[in-house]
Amino acid sequence: MANFFSPQTLLFLLLISCLLPIAKPFVVIVSDSSNQSALIDGLRNGFGTNMSGAQTEAHEQDAVYEIMKATGNDWATDIPDVCRGRWHGIECMLDKDNVYHVVSLSFGALSDDTAFPACDPTKSYISKAITKLPHIRTLFFYRCVSYNPQPIPSFLGQLGPTLQTLVLRENGHVGPIPSELGNLTRLKVLDLHKNNLNGSIPVSLGRLTSLRSLDLSGNKLTGSIPSLTFPVLNVLDLNRNFLMGSIPSSLGSCHSLIKMDFSHNRLTGSIPDSFSGLKELILMDLSHNRLSKSLPLSIRSLSSLQALVLEGNPMSTTLASDQFDVVLKKGWIHHLIRVSVYVINGDPVQQNQCSIYLP
Repeated sequence: MANFFSPQTLLFLLLISCLLPIAKPFVVIVSDSSNQSALIDGLRNGFGTNMSGAQTEAHEQDAVYEIMKATGNDWATDIPDVCRGRWHGIECMLDKDNVYHVVSLSFGALSDDTAFPACDPTKSYISKAITKLPHIRTLFFYRCVSYNPQPIPSFLGQLGPTLQTLVLRENGHVGPIPSELGNLTRLKVLDLHKNNLNGSIPVSLGRLTSLRSLDLSGNKLTGSIPSLTFPVLNVLDLNRNFLMGSIPSSLGSCHSLIKMDFSHNRLTGSIPDSFSGLKELILMDLSHNRLSKSLPLSIRSLSSLQALVLEGNPMSTTLASDQFDVVLKKGWIHHLIRVSVYVINGDPVQQNQCSIYLP
């Protein structure tokens, strides 16, 4: 597989694979995705002998046809049964009445080795037919509307009873994040990374109390970070936006956080004292902001912290701690006692143990 992902993306994908329940696997026919006729023939001939006459629910099959056509995959209408003739990118589950229901749809070429149906980025759109899939749990669109910019459709909020994963990654979406996404109360993963979204982070996202990963990085979001609390959130990534104001102390109640990345924004003030409760936090990246106040003493209680990134802030930092792993450039710290400093030289991170005493 091509070396396509950044370390942050790999961490994100690993967390998803660990945190989300894994659906019952299906045997999938892998064909050359560039040869659509071969793919269709493979699907037609791929019906196993253990299907016991099960078929996809008729309305869901029609919905999948509409969704596929909206992404430029008109060939899909030649597939006799979208669940029985499975391809990479669709997952179905069989109910007690021997009827298949669509639970997952994925689009976009992640790498040369994936077989998800590719989108036509010049004319693709997200079809409202998705709302006709009453059992859908996962929606994944990657680089699907890059050359046909459009807002995130608000009708996705109608999938609240079932949807658990929504990934619209590098998809070219514009406009604000729809407040209707706050209706997806069963959502565990929301990934809107690297679109062109603007406006503020909607307060309605606070209703997503089952979230494990929230990635809004790489957009043009403005305003302040709302005072939200996510009781089981592991990953919170808001880096590379235009967010302003102070870091809300309410985030100190997100006791399951492992990674927090607010880097490359315009945040001011200091790290809240309430962050002392983030006992599971491994990485906190606040680099390239406008934080100016000293580090709070409560930072010492972050017992799991392995990397604290503060580069590019005008803060006067004073640490008195044992064995911190800190990503810093030389000269930021007025007084460091026996800390473990990571030095980044453009290559993989290199660790150097040192004692620094500065006046």
